[in-house]
Amino acid sequence: MPITEALKTWLVKNEFAQDGQTDDEYRLAAGKALADGKLTPVKYAELCTDKDAKKADEIGDKLDMVIGSISKLAEAMTVQKQVVPEKKEEKKEEPEDKKSEDTPEPTGVKKVIASQGGTSDDSEKTAEVRVKAVREMYDSTKRGMTYPASTKLGRPHSKAGQPVVHMGRALDEPSQLDKAYAGVFAKWQIVSSMRGASPLNGFNALSEHEKNLLTDLAENGEWDNSRDGRPSMTRGFIGEMGGRGIKALIDDSTSGGLEAAPIVFDDQVISAPLLYGELYPLVNVVTLDRGRRVEGVATGNITGSWGGVDNTSISLFDTASYVSAFDTTIYRWEGAVHLGLDFLSDTPIDFGSHITAQYGERLLEDLDDVIATGDGSTQPEGIVNKATVTSVSWGSATSLGNYESLRFSVAKAEHKANLMSTVVFCGTETSYQRARAIPVGTADARRIFGLTYDDYALMQRPYKINESLADTQVFYAILGRYRMYRRRGLTIRTSMEGDTLMRKNALLIVAMARYGGQLERGVCAGLTSDAPA
Repeated sequence: MPITEALKTWLVKNEFAQDGQTDDEYRLAAGKALADGKLTPVKYAELCTDKDAKKADEIGDKLDMVIGSISKLAEAMTVQKQVVPEKKEEKKEEPEDKKSEDTPEPTGVKKVIASQGGTSDDSEKTAEVRVKAVREMYDSTKRGMTYPASTKLGRPHSKAGQPVVHMGRALDEPSQLDKAYAGVFAKWQIVSSMRGASPLNGFNALSEHEKNLLTDLAENGEWDNSRDGRPSMTRGFIGEMGGRGIKALIDDSTSGGLEAAPIVFDDQVISAPLLYGELYPLVNVVTLDRGRRVEGVATGNITGSWGGVDNTSISLFDTASYVSAFDTTIYRWEGAVHLGLDFLSDTPIDFGSHITAQYGERLLEDLDDVIATGDGSTQPEGIVNKATVTSVSWGSATSLGNYESLRFSVAKAEHKANLMSTVVFCGTETSYQRARAIPVGTADARRIFGLTYDDYALMQRPYKINESLADTQVFYAILGRYRMYRRRGLTIRTSMEGDTLMRKNALLIVAMARYGGQLERGVCAGLTSDAPA
């Protein structure tokens, strides 16, 4: 360490040394000044520069050695006697707990280290890094699903603003996360078929983000699985399949993976009919696990008698025709569409929600139609084709008396309190117009049902519209007594095999559903087939 006159003057001026000391004592004083941070390396280099060029060159070489020897100098200072007495200030004694809470001031050595780009803390600070989960990229907020203000035809909805309930369970609007789940699940199914019906190949063909999303769905989503004939709702495949996770979902040999569907996917299919249907939301939907025909029974009413006396036998009830079959056949609903493979490769991740909504609305329209006019041979049996429905003659006239006859064709005993919300009139738009146009009298053009046409109601009952009916057909029914069996909700199958599809570079998507249904008892509905044409 070179000692110049400028350095000695600085050390004396700053009370690190006294005049007349030896060079070794000046070096020790300079080391202490460097260690305390009062003398910076830059200032030191400046003070060590003099007219001797040789010494100036040596400064640059030796300056690199200064920082390395600081720790040794600091250690030496602990055993050396202090050359220059330092001014001491009286310090007030602080409580022990206060001392432990205060952060100690960094020492001179630490200041020097910090000035050279190091850390002056005793322990190195580390930052925690957390990888954001794929589900956190989507909004999972849900809100209760309610019926809209109007139907898809623009008419006021009879249940506008009311919560949507399906099979006793209130439904929610799908969140952004639900739509992403449904989309990636549908895309995985479609791509699996494109890749030779291999779920594993379909999974590998997804983008990295889609793989992560499908894996998260398998591990954290709720699934509806019908295994061993018993439907169950499971929280992810990790618990259901003993920790196999996504492998269980894409494993053909596993009883569960390919037979299950995420709840959010099924709910979106259900929500479309419930939100826009005229008749389907009011019927009694029963979900089946298996079978293509429901074998049920219906019974008549037991009778009793008065006037019994001792020693007289009680008359037996005649059970002939008391029990009758209530068998319902399950029919298949289907639809198909071609999609170009180039288009499919660009399909956004919410493709599932789009195509299920499209098919859901079409399925709605057809379900409404079969509830009203189904033939019972290739589709569920409609109310107008139920043989035991009460027939009411109108004589080709629309009048208040005829609507009263239709209304009271169903006995009061059938109007149970829990079914009152499902009791409706049903006809075409023309039939409704004629009903609302009934005048107060031949000379009084005022309308007997008022001018609130958008109510779509008569006699405190909703008036539902179904265009599969003829203008001559109007019925009054308790739709809660119509039993609709849902064997399978909307499912999608795909194929790109065959000469036609391959030459067109197209994918065939086939949508299927299986339903059966009929009115439980004919006395729950009244029908006229001779209204004005």
